[in-house]
Amino acid sequence: MLQSMRSPAIGGVEWHDFEELSSLQIPERLVARGPIEPAIYVVSTPIGNLGDLTLRALRVLSSVEIVLAEDTRRARQLMTAYGLSPRLIAVHQHNEARLAPELVAQARDMPLALVSDAGTPLLSDPGLPLVREAIAQGVPIIPIPGASALLAATVVSGFAMDHLQFLGFLPHKGSGRRDRLERGERSGGAMVLYESANRMPVLIRDLVDQCGPDRQVAFCREMTKLHEQIWRGSVGEAQAWYDASSDHARGEYAVVVSAGERQGSEIDQMRVLKALAKALPPSKAAKVAAEITGGSRRELFELIEALHNDGKA
Repeated sequence: MLQSMRSPAIGGVEWHDFEELSSLQIPERLVARGPIEPAIYVVSTPIGNLGDLTLRALRVLSSVEIVLAEDTRRARQLMTAYGLSPRLIAVHQHNEARLAPELVAQARDMPLALVSDAGTPLLSDPGLPLVREAIAQGVPIIPIPGASALLAATVVSGFAMDHLQFLGFLPHKGSGRRDRLERGERSGGAMVLYESANRMPVLIRDLVDQCGPDRQVAFCREMTKLHEQIWRGSVGEAQAWYDASSDHARGEYAVVVSAGERQGSEIDQMRVLKALAKALPPSKAAKVAAEITGGSRRELFELIEALHNDGKA
Protein backbone atom coordinates (compact mmCIF):
# COMPACT_ATOMS: atom_id res chain seq x y z
CA MET A 1 0.00 0.00 0.00
CA LEU A 2 1.27 3.48 -0.83
CA GLN A 3 0.93 4.76 2.71
CA SER A 4 4.52 5.02 3.87
CA MET A 5 4.97 8.75 3.31
CA ARG A 6 2.93 11.37 5.16
CA SER A 7 1.92 14.29 2.96
CA PRO A 8 0.07 17.55 3.56
CA ALA A 9 -3.70 17.34 3.86
CA ILE A 10 -5.77 19.24 1.31
CA GLY A 11 -9.29 19.92 2.51
CA GLY A 12 -9.06 16.84 4.73
CA VAL A 13 -7.79 14.77 1.80
CA GLU A 14 -4.23 13.46 1.64
CA TRP A 15 -2.04 12.34 -1.24
CA HIS A 16 0.15 9.44 -0.13
CA ASP A 17 3.53 9.03 -1.78
CA PHE A 18 3.02 12.10 -3.99
CA GLU A 19 6.23 11.71 -5.98
CA GLU A 20 5.43 8.18 -7.13
CA LEU A 21 1.84 9.01 -8.03
CA SER A 22 2.72 12.24 -9.83
CA SER A 23 5.31 10.46 -11.95
CA LEU A 24 2.65 8.31 -13.61
CA GLN A 25 2.24 9.06 -17.31
CA ILE A 26 -1.46 9.52 -18.08
CA PRO A 27 -2.44 9.47 -21.76
CA GLU A 28 -3.35 13.02 -22.79
CA ARG A 29 -6.48 11.88 -24.62
CA LEU A 30 -8.02 10.69 -21.33
CA VAL A 31 -7.73 13.98 -19.45
CA ALA A 32 -7.38 16.66 -22.12
CA ARG A 33 -9.65 19.65 -21.75
CA GLY A 34 -12.31 19.91 -24.40
CA PRO A 35 -16.05 20.15 -24.96
CA ILE A 36 -18.41 17.65 -23.37
CA GLU A 37 -22.16 17.39 -23.81
CA PRO A 38 -24.47 19.68 -21.82
CA ALA A 39 -25.69 17.77 -18.76
CA ILE A 40 -25.34 17.60 -15.01
CA TYR A 41 -22.35 15.42 -14.20
CA VAL A 42 -22.50 13.91 -10.69
CA VAL A 43 -18.79 13.53 -9.95
CA SER A 44 -17.31 11.39 -7.18
CA THR A 45 -14.19 12.86 -5.57
CA PRO A 46 -11.59 11.32 -3.22
CA ILE A 47 -12.57 10.56 0.38
CA GLY A 48 -9.01 10.50 1.68
CA ASN A 49 -6.43 9.97 -1.04
CA LEU A 50 -6.06 12.35 -3.99
CA GLY A 51 -4.88 9.44 -6.13
CA ASP A 52 -8.44 8.08 -6.08
CA LEU A 53 -9.87 10.63 -8.51
CA THR A 54 -10.72 8.69 -11.67
CA LEU A 55 -9.41 9.67 -15.08
CA ARG A 56 -13.00 10.16 -16.23
CA ALA A 57 -13.70 12.52 -13.31
CA LEU A 58 -10.55 14.48 -14.11
CA ARG A 59 -11.65 14.70 -17.74
CA VAL A 60 -15.04 16.13 -16.74
CA LEU A 61 -13.66 18.56 -14.16
CA SER A 62 -11.11 19.73 -16.72
CA SER A 63 -13.85 20.41 -19.25
CA VAL A 64 -16.58 22.23 -17.32
CA GLU A 65 -16.58 25.94 -16.63
CA ILE A 66 -18.75 25.64 -13.51
CA VAL A 67 -18.58 23.23 -10.59
CA LEU A 68 -21.45 23.08 -8.10
CA ALA A 69 -19.91 22.41 -4.71
CA GLU A 70 -21.21 21.65 -1.23
CA ASP A 71 -18.39 23.80 0.23
CA THR A 72 -16.58 26.08 -2.22
CA ARG A 73 -13.54 26.44 0.06
CA ARG A 74 -12.88 22.71 0.14
CA ALA A 75 -13.70 22.37 -3.54
CA ARG A 76 -11.22 25.15 -4.39
CA GLN A 77 -8.47 23.32 -2.51
CA LEU A 78 -9.30 20.12 -4.36
CA MET A 79 -9.40 21.79 -7.78
CA THR A 80 -6.12 23.55 -7.11
CA ALA A 81 -4.48 20.24 -6.22
CA TYR A 82 -5.24 19.02 -9.76
CA GLY A 83 -4.33 22.32 -11.44
CA LEU A 84 -7.94 23.23 -12.22
CA SER A 85 -9.68 26.59 -11.81
CA PRO A 86 -13.38 26.36 -12.68
CA ARG A 87 -15.93 28.81 -11.34
CA LEU A 88 -17.42 27.42 -8.12
CA ILE A 89 -21.04 27.87 -7.02
CA ALA A 90 -22.09 26.85 -3.52
CA VAL A 91 -25.00 24.39 -3.62
CA HIS A 92 -25.87 22.97 -0.20
CA GLN A 93 -28.85 21.89 1.86
CA HIS A 94 -29.84 25.47 2.68
CA ASN A 95 -30.09 26.76 -0.91
CA GLU A 96 -30.26 23.80 -3.31
CA ALA A 97 -34.06 23.73 -3.63
CA ARG A 98 -34.10 27.44 -4.51
CA LEU A 99 -31.20 27.27 -6.97
CA ALA A 100 -32.10 23.99 -8.68
CA PRO A 101 -34.52 25.30 -11.37
CA GLU A 102 -32.10 27.97 -12.60
CA LEU A 103 -29.07 25.68 -12.54
CA VAL A 104 -30.85 22.89 -14.39
CA ALA A 105 -32.06 25.33 -17.02
CA GLN A 106 -28.44 26.43 -17.45
CA ALA A 107 -27.37 22.79 -17.87
CA ARG A 108 -29.46 22.60 -21.06
CA ASP A 109 -26.80 24.67 -22.79
CA MET A 110 -23.60 23.88 -20.91
CA PRO A 111 -22.20 21.06 -18.78
CA LEU A 112 -22.22 21.47 -14.99
CA ALA A 113 -20.36 19.26 -12.51
CA LEU A 114 -21.75 18.51 -9.06
CA VAL A 115 -19.34 17.53 -6.26
CA SER A 116 -19.65 17.04 -2.52
CA ASP A 117 -17.00 17.66 0.12
CA ALA A 118 -15.71 14.14 -0.44
CA GLY A 119 -16.96 10.93 -2.01
CA THR A 120 -20.11 10.45 -4.06
CA PRO A 121 -22.72 13.24 -4.04
CA LEU A 122 -26.21 12.49 -2.65
CA LEU A 123 -24.95 9.72 -0.32
CA SER A 124 -25.57 11.58 2.95
CA ASP A 125 -24.71 14.73 0.98
CA PRO A 126 -26.70 17.43 -0.85
CA GLY A 127 -27.82 17.12 -4.46
CA LEU A 128 -31.20 15.38 -4.51
CA PRO A 129 -33.29 18.50 -5.35
CA LEU A 130 -30.96 19.23 -8.27
CA VAL A 131 -31.25 15.69 -9.64
CA ARG A 132 -35.03 15.66 -9.25
CA GLU A 133 -35.31 19.02 -11.02
CA ALA A 134 -33.13 17.74 -13.86
CA ILE A 135 -35.39 14.70 -14.23
CA ALA A 136 -38.46 16.96 -14.27
CA GLN A 137 -36.93 19.21 -16.94
CA GLY A 138 -35.58 16.35 -19.02
CA VAL A 139 -31.95 17.40 -18.62
CA PRO A 140 -29.43 14.51 -18.76
CA ILE A 141 -27.80 13.42 -15.49
CA ILE A 142 -24.52 11.57 -15.95
CA PRO A 143 -22.92 9.73 -13.00
CA ILE A 144 -19.12 9.75 -12.81
CA PRO A 145 -18.49 6.92 -10.31
CA GLY A 146 -15.59 6.81 -7.93
CA ALA A 147 -14.71 6.92 -4.25
CA SER A 148 -17.39 6.12 -1.69
CA ALA A 149 -16.96 5.42 2.02
CA LEU A 150 -20.11 3.28 1.84
CA LEU A 151 -18.63 0.92 -0.74
CA ALA A 152 -15.10 0.98 0.66
CA ALA A 153 -16.33 -0.10 4.11
CA THR A 154 -18.74 -2.65 2.69
CA VAL A 155 -16.18 -4.58 0.65
CA VAL A 156 -13.66 -4.90 3.51
CA SER A 157 -16.18 -5.79 6.22
CA GLY A 158 -16.24 -9.48 5.45
CA PHE A 159 -20.04 -9.60 5.79
CA ALA A 160 -22.55 -10.89 3.26
CA MET A 161 -23.92 -8.01 1.20
CA ASP A 162 -26.75 -9.61 -0.76
CA HIS A 163 -29.15 -7.42 1.23
CA LEU A 164 -27.92 -4.03 2.43
CA GLN A 165 -29.43 -1.08 4.29
CA PHE A 166 -27.63 2.30 4.11
CA LEU A 167 -28.63 4.46 7.08
CA GLY A 168 -26.27 7.40 6.51
CA PHE A 169 -25.72 9.65 9.54
CA LEU A 170 -28.24 8.84 12.27
CA PRO A 171 -30.11 11.71 13.96
CA HIS A 172 -28.19 12.71 17.07
CA LYS A 173 -30.99 11.87 19.46
CA GLY A 174 -34.68 11.25 19.86
CA SER A 175 -37.07 8.77 18.33
CA GLY A 176 -35.76 9.40 14.81
CA ARG A 177 -32.45 7.78 15.70
CA ARG A 178 -34.07 4.77 17.32
CA ASP A 179 -36.62 4.39 14.52
CA ARG A 180 -33.98 4.36 11.80
CA LEU A 181 -31.96 1.68 13.57
CA GLU A 182 -35.12 -0.36 14.15
CA ARG A 183 -36.08 -0.17 10.46
CA GLY A 184 -32.60 -1.26 9.44
CA GLU A 185 -32.63 -4.13 11.89
CA ARG A 186 -36.12 -5.22 10.86
CA SER A 187 -34.98 -5.54 7.24
CA GLY A 188 -32.78 -8.49 8.15
CA GLY A 189 -29.89 -7.18 6.03
CA ALA A 190 -26.48 -5.77 6.85
CA MET A 191 -26.48 -2.09 7.81
CA VAL A 192 -23.97 0.61 6.90
CA LEU A 193 -23.95 3.98 8.61
CA TYR A 194 -21.66 6.93 9.21
CA GLU A 195 -20.64 8.38 12.57
CA SER A 196 -18.14 10.93 13.88
CA ALA A 197 -15.46 9.54 16.16
CA ASN A 198 -16.54 11.43 19.27
CA ARG A 199 -20.06 9.98 19.02
CA MET A 200 -18.99 6.36 18.65
CA PRO A 201 -19.64 5.49 22.34
CA VAL A 202 -23.27 6.59 21.86
CA LEU A 203 -23.56 4.46 18.73
CA ILE A 204 -22.04 1.45 20.47
CA ARG A 205 -24.62 1.69 23.28
CA ASP A 206 -27.41 1.98 20.71
CA LEU A 207 -26.15 -1.07 18.83
CA VAL A 208 -25.97 -3.12 22.03
CA ASP A 209 -29.58 -2.19 22.78
CA GLN A 210 -30.83 -2.79 19.25
CA CYS A 211 -28.73 -5.71 18.01
CA GLY A 212 -27.37 -7.35 21.15
CA PRO A 213 -23.73 -7.75 22.26
CA ASP A 214 -22.93 -10.69 19.99
CA ARG A 215 -23.64 -9.02 16.64
CA GLN A 216 -20.53 -8.66 14.49
CA VAL A 217 -19.47 -5.20 13.29
CA ALA A 218 -16.69 -3.59 11.28
CA PHE A 219 -15.51 -0.13 12.31
CA CYS A 220 -13.77 1.56 9.37
CA ARG A 221 -11.97 4.73 10.46
CA GLU A 222 -10.38 7.35 8.20
CA MET A 223 -10.93 5.29 5.06
CA THR A 224 -8.19 5.66 2.39
CA LYS A 225 -6.28 8.17 4.53
CA LEU A 226 -2.82 7.72 6.02
CA HIS A 227 -4.16 6.36 9.32
CA GLU A 228 -6.88 4.15 7.88
CA GLN A 229 -7.95 1.55 10.42
CA ILE A 230 -10.43 -1.33 10.31
CA TRP A 231 -11.55 -3.18 13.41
CA ARG A 232 -13.80 -6.24 13.32
CA GLY A 233 -15.44 -7.79 16.34
CA SER A 234 -18.63 -8.06 18.34
CA VAL A 235 -20.70 -5.12 19.52
CA GLY A 236 -20.02 -6.21 23.08
CA GLU A 237 -16.26 -5.89 22.55
CA ALA A 238 -16.46 -2.56 20.74
CA GLN A 239 -16.31 -0.16 23.69
CA ALA A 240 -13.16 -1.76 25.09
CA TRP A 241 -11.51 -1.45 21.68
CA TYR A 242 -12.57 2.19 21.37
CA ASP A 243 -11.21 3.03 24.84
CA ALA A 244 -7.87 1.32 24.15
CA SER A 245 -6.42 4.24 22.15
CA SER A 246 -7.01 7.98 21.98
CA ASP A 247 -6.59 7.68 18.20
CA HIS A 248 -9.96 5.95 18.04
CA ALA A 249 -11.63 9.21 19.09
CA ARG A 250 -10.38 11.02 15.97
CA GLY A 251 -11.76 11.20 12.45
CA GLU A 252 -14.89 9.69 10.95
CA TYR A 253 -16.20 6.15 10.80
CA ALA A 254 -18.11 4.07 8.33
CA VAL A 255 -19.72 1.33 10.41
CA VAL A 256 -20.91 -1.97 8.96
CA VAL A 257 -23.25 -4.12 11.06
CA SER A 258 -23.67 -7.74 10.02
CA ALA A 259 -27.13 -8.99 9.13
CA GLY A 260 -29.43 -10.19 11.87
CA GLU A 261 -32.36 -12.52 11.48
CA ARG A 262 -35.19 -11.08 9.43
CA GLN A 263 -38.02 -10.21 11.78
CA GLY A 264 -41.32 -11.66 10.72
CA SER A 265 -42.21 -13.06 7.31
CA GLU A 266 -41.84 -11.37 3.96
CA ILE A 267 -44.69 -8.93 3.39
CA ASP A 268 -46.19 -7.88 0.07
CA GLN A 269 -46.12 -4.14 0.71
CA MET A 270 -48.48 -3.20 -2.12
CA ARG A 271 -51.14 -5.66 -0.94
CA VAL A 272 -50.92 -4.14 2.54
CA LEU A 273 -51.18 -0.62 1.13
CA LYS A 274 -54.15 -1.39 -1.08
CA ALA A 275 -56.05 -3.01 1.78
CA LEU A 276 -55.33 -0.22 4.24
CA ALA A 277 -56.00 2.52 1.68
CA LYS A 278 -59.52 1.15 1.15
CA ALA A 279 -60.28 1.05 4.87
CA LEU A 280 -58.52 4.11 6.33
CA PRO A 281 -57.75 7.76 5.54
CA PRO A 282 -54.36 8.14 3.79
CA SER A 283 -52.49 9.51 6.83
CA LYS A 284 -53.74 6.76 9.14
CA ALA A 285 -53.18 4.10 6.48
CA ALA A 286 -49.56 5.24 6.02
CA LYS A 287 -48.93 5.13 9.77
CA VAL A 288 -50.26 1.59 10.11
CA ALA A 289 -48.41 0.44 6.98
CA ALA A 290 -45.13 1.83 8.34
CA GLU A 291 -45.62 -0.12 11.57
CA ILE A 292 -46.31 -3.33 9.67
CA THR A 293 -43.64 -3.11 6.97
CA GLY A 294 -40.95 -0.99 8.60
CA GLY A 295 -41.06 1.39 5.64
CA SER A 296 -40.91 5.16 5.59
CA ARG A 297 -44.23 6.68 6.62
CA ARG A 298 -43.81 9.60 4.20
CA GLU A 299 -42.97 7.35 1.26
CA LEU A 300 -45.88 5.04 2.07
CA PHE A 301 -48.22 8.03 2.27
CA GLU A 302 -47.11 9.11 -1.21
CA LEU A 303 -47.76 5.60 -2.54
CA ILE A 304 -51.23 5.57 -0.99
CA GLU A 305 -52.00 8.96 -2.51
CA ALA A 306 -50.88 7.63 -5.89
CA LEU A 307 -53.18 4.62 -5.48
CA HIS A 308 -56.11 6.94 -4.79
CA ASN A 309 -55.26 9.09 -7.80
CA ASP A 310 -55.07 6.01 -10.03
CA GLY A 311 -58.40 4.74 -8.73
CA LYS A 312 -56.86 1.56 -7.31
CA ALA A 313 -57.86 2.27 -3.72
